[in-house]
Amino acid sequence: MRDNHLHTYFSYDATADFSDYLESYEGEIITTEHFDLSNPYMGGPRDDVPDYEAYERKIEELNQRYGNRIKKGIEIGYYAPREADILAYLEGKEYDLKLLSVHHNGRFDYLEEAVFELDKMEHIIHYFKEMEEAIERIPADVLAHFDYGFRKLSVSLEEFKSLEPQLRQLFQKMIDYNLAFELNSKSMYLYNHEELYRYALVLIKDMGGHRFSVGSDGHKVEHFRLHFDRIEHLLAEFEIGEEQLL
Repeated sequence: MRDNHLHTYFSYDATADFSDYLESYEGEIITTEHFDLSNPYMGGPRDDVPDYEAYERKIEELNQRYGNRIKKGIEIGYYAPREADILAYLEGKEYDLKLLSVHHNGRFDYLEEAVFELDKMEHIIHYFKEMEEAIERIPADVLAHFDYGFRKLSVSLEEFKSLEPQLRQLFQKMIDYNLAFELNSKSMYLYNHEELYRYALVLIKDMGGHRFSVGSDGHKVEHFRLHFDRIEHLLAEFEIGEEQLL
């Protein structure tokens, strides 16, 4: 089971080297570097754009040393006012995996303290709408951490279940556009959202969803393949086989 959500120093908020991951694991590695325009996080706003040519060269070099174990990926942060710039950057570039995310609203990243000033339930509903728009507008393979917009918020299972109509609408869009649903271990086990992901899986399976991806959202080797043993049990519980995983 490959870790499909991983960052190196090609991402603005990570310092990990490829070798950190390659030397701790014998299987295939894919990194999905951050691409976020008008990013307000960590002193922004600024455009955080991975150097594609340098990234491509580095992977070619490492594949010669490590037996073609490394794939190219990107995590596309959608921000509606910069849609044209996002598509322009992606044009002509080849990736083995594209994650699709919504990280910020132009004023603040959803992990910043400003998120606590919002009406929680209204914010979550609006965030789901943002993700739906991203799915419609940006070609990708995986809908990443569907809970990113409310990772830092305390959301009970009862509150979450009250959003079933909005969740079904989001997941139907995801299924219609053939995106895989990401099981994000950082969300589940560092932000304690496992029960929200379990409920999401109940809905997705009920709706006929059959494409899934597993990712640690790792920015350092300590989080690489984070609690994948627990995710293996979760996959077995929901009868998700290897043929359904990217």
